[in-house]
Amino acid sequence: MRYLILFLLLSITAWAQSENISGLVVNNAEGRAIPGVNIYIKGGGKGTVSGKDGTFSLEINSKKDIIVFSHVAYKKLELEAVEIINSGWEKFILDTKIFPGQTVLIEGAVGEKGVTPLTFSKIERKDIETAYTTQDIPEYLSYLPSTTFYSEGGAGYGYNYISIRGFGQRRISVSINGIPQNEPEDHNVYWLDFPDLLESTGFIQVQRGAGSGITGYPSIGGSINIITSPFSEKSEMKFYSSYGSYNTRKYGVALSSGLIDNKYSVYFKLSQLLSSGYREGNWIDFKSYHLSAVRYDDKLTTQLNIYGGPVADGLVYNGLPKFAINDRELRKKNYSWWSADDNNITYAAERRPEEIENFSQPHFEILNEYTLNDNVTLNSALFLVLGEGFFDYDGSWGSYSYFRITPENGFNINEDPTTLYMGEALIRAKVENKQWGWIPRISYKHGEGKLIVGGEFRFHNSVHWGSINYAQSIPAGVGKDYRYYYYEGKKDIVNVFANETYNINSRLNILAEIQLAWHRYASGNEKYLDNEFSIDNLFFNPRLGLNYKFSDNFSSYLSYAMVSREPRLKTYYDAAESSGGAVPQFVKKGDGSYDFDDPLVKPEKMNAIELGCTYRTNQLELTSNLFYMHFTDEIVKNGQLDRFGQPVTGNMDNTVHMGLELSANYHLNDYIDIIANGTYSRNYISDGKIYVSDANSATLTSEIDLTDNEIGGFPELMFNGIVQMQYKGVTGRFYLKYVGDYYSDNYGDKIDEYNQQVQGFTDYNDNKVDSWFLMNFFASYEFDINPVFRKIKTFIQVNNIFDTLYASTAIGKEFFPGAERNFLAGISLGL
Repeated sequence: MRYLILFLLLSITAWAQSENISGLVVNNAEGRAIPGVNIYIKGGGKGTVSGKDGTFSLEINSKKDIIVFSHVAYKKLELEAVEIINSGWEKFILDTKIFPGQTVLIEGAVGEKGVTPLTFSKIERKDIETAYTTQDIPEYLSYLPSTTFYSEGGAGYGYNYISIRGFGQRRISVSINGIPQNEPEDHNVYWLDFPDLLESTGFIQVQRGAGSGITGYPSIGGSINIITSPFSEKSEMKFYSSYGSYNTRKYGVALSSGLIDNKYSVYFKLSQLLSSGYREGNWIDFKSYHLSAVRYDDKLTTQLNIYGGPVADGLVYNGLPKFAINDRELRKKNYSWWSADDNNITYAAERRPEEIENFSQPHFEILNEYTLNDNVTLNSALFLVLGEGFFDYDGSWGSYSYFRITPENGFNINEDPTTLYMGEALIRAKVENKQWGWIPRISYKHGEGKLIVGGEFRFHNSVHWGSINYAQSIPAGVGKDYRYYYYEGKKDIVNVFANETYNINSRLNILAEIQLAWHRYASGNEKYLDNEFSIDNLFFNPRLGLNYKFSDNFSSYLSYAMVSREPRLKTYYDAAESSGGAVPQFVKKGDGSYDFDDPLVKPEKMNAIELGCTYRTNQLELTSNLFYMHFTDEIVKNGQLDRFGQPVTGNMDNTVHMGLELSANYHLNDYIDIIANGTYSRNYISDGKIYVSDANSATLTSEIDLTDNEIGGFPELMFNGIVQMQYKGVTGRFYLKYVGDYYSDNYGDKIDEYNQQVQGFTDYNDNKVDSWFLMNFFASYEFDINPVFRKIKTFIQVNNIFDTLYASTAIGKEFFPGAERNFLAGISLGL
């Protein structure tokens, strides 16, 4: 009997101690109820599911239980039962999981402020949704610290270029979903090949300084990692349209299926951007598509992405003489060739309407992530990129000999081919690219931190040829199938890396990383000259960083990185210009042939040190960063452009880049936020010379010492500011940008001296880009009309409010104007 009484007492006691936890589960973005959330006791077996209204009730065993909230579209939340009970929580907020199949990449490549010893900035989906309209990615990111951009056409449509700390995008590692986007042969990033990508973007991280090995290509100036993850747990449909200056129009539709059977989600976007352009003839017609589908299984996530868009545009890639920048008519001109004296254009060839470009480069991605257990995660990215297109440009300056229409090539030419020309010749330059690869990563969480190891296996093939698409009086035998140049390029890339984050204690952590990068260039099957070569480079890129938390609000870090990278293929040999005299840049042997094992141009090598600190409260965030970057054989612009407006580069023996970056984010109140950042830097040649032809010299060359000169293209002072005001559905933003003056070449204030020293050294003497200041404005109003429209948003954007006439950049004598005051207005309808 006493055993029965004891059993009843224990049962009553256990019953009395059991408790229920109940509440409402909502998302972090809108505070909307989330149905179908799995809520269970970790390791305890008990569980329930939130109802259609997001509410739940769960009986717990003990206050020591760990309660888990799990949903495929949200990040897992784990809380102690005692914390829930003591705090009296009734609402549980889940953060949206916008990175299906990307966990390893995000954890390894994306820093955490106050923890990771890197210099970086983050942009999340809600920030993009607030103020994105038609901006290309370089313009959208240009208000981050030490970041600027310029547009060849002036208005931000077409060919746009971003720089970080003054380093151009060829030296910035750009990836989408962890897949490198820098063109393997050229190193450039052609943003117009994926127009309207921001509409499908969920997250962007911009890192300044040496790039991480996790995201692929070795980078000097920084790295940009873009994650496209447009999935939603709720079905949505959005139509958007806008109209603005220069007959700019944008139309688009985006559809999201929401979660289907708690396992699938599909997203589709289709849009078109058109504009007549700011500079003459710089029209664009960009079509964009993006299809994504994801499947969630218990341990495996699979994501398929297909995106890109056929693009067409009117060519503009040359700048203007500096005096034209202050002339409201001249600054809009689009010349294919010009010459000028002090304040007059002495000769100019207007770009022809037939000078156009057509290109399409679809991207195909399969992303998988498999969770082996709580500590080990496997990530895989398979990708294929197919590019094909052409650009037609004026070739009336080209003689028969340039086009290789000579007796040596089988043509019946009786006169000197160097003196014969075809009227209105139009060159078609054709490019075909194929790139594929696999990027695997493994993440292992251990007691003191996390280890990520992985690799990159990427293979690129290309075909390049040039023909005469049209001309008057074409010689017999020269049809559209005639190729005056033809060659094939190849680039193989194999990278392996290891990235370790190790927590020594609660205050001090270490980031250690090594990357081995093997790159092999090959150029061959060249018509006429048959110059074939292959160049292998093996680069060792280490990184070490320390972060120390003095308190929950204040932390500091110190990092060191070494990066080596090679020049672009065209620097070794511009086979497309071989008919115009371009020769392989390799040491010549005694018999006149080239030693293709001994290139004249060398890879550049950088050693960088960064020291920074961050102070954070709920209302204020302050960041400061000092950087010092020492280069040997830095690849610098020499002040000249090639035939397609791209800068000609070469090595400089020793150079230094150092500076101070400051930024502040101030949350004044519930309605006003102030963001500001500024950079002061010095960028100079510590040891370097160039050799130039001298018509008055018996040796025909002169040595020019550039030691202590500033490096062209690097502003000394930059400032960005954003003032944002939000009240209910109304948002207003003022953007401020200041860029200090800088030189367009490496000759600094000695250009007159050099011109006197060497006759014909340059055909210009004003090589300074004047400082400029811009203010832009953006305002939007967001509301709904139930039950028809879930969300309606209207906006207006005014760029260059003060109508400043300025050059956004310059290379040598070519200055690129920024657009005058212009506007854009639009609407989006969400169902």
